[in-house]
Amino acid sequence: MIKKLFLAVAIIFFASSVFSQNFAKGDKALNVGIGLGWSSYVTSLSPIPSFNASFEAGIVDIPNVGVIGVGGFGGFRFSPYTGGVYTNTIVAGRGVFHFQFFDTGDFDLYAGAQVGIGFTSWNYNDNYYDYNNSYLVDDVFVGARWMKNDKFGFFGELGYGISYLKAGIVLKF
Repeated sequence: MIKKLFLAVAIIFFASSVFSQNFAKGDKALNVGIGLGWSSYVTSLSPIPSFNASFEAGIVDIPNVGVIGVGGFGGFRFSPYTGGVYTNTIVAGRGVFHFQFFDTGDFDLYAGAQVGIGFTSWNYNDNYYDYNNSYLVDDVFVGARWMKNDKFGFFGELGYGISYLKAGIVLKF
């Protein structure tokens, strides 16, 4: 997985010479989407997508290089399995760097990291044994936004937080 993530970062650095940043200091964006793919040692879990949302605001503009944004992330997934239900919830703060090299106006390429807390729960149907746990969340990710107009677009992210691939809509204001 780490090799794939490094390859994605290299592709984004290379592609950033073709695409541009579409995020500026003072901009605010809300990503809302679903996530696919996550690791589990329990093969009986069903592959239901995760649900996620992130918010960020551009706070620092580095001319001809990029924009630094900060914000938060929330994600939730559940999976019924034989005998019960597994749930996972993540709440994290995130820092994002939006690359700016050539101005095409439609694409926003970015990379970042997030740190927070996760909550996991295994609830069994017979109530004989339930398990709850909290843990530290650390995630690095790369992503892209394709803005259809000034307020609406689509996003995709690769990382390893709530799921490996997150995709959905972007609302800018």
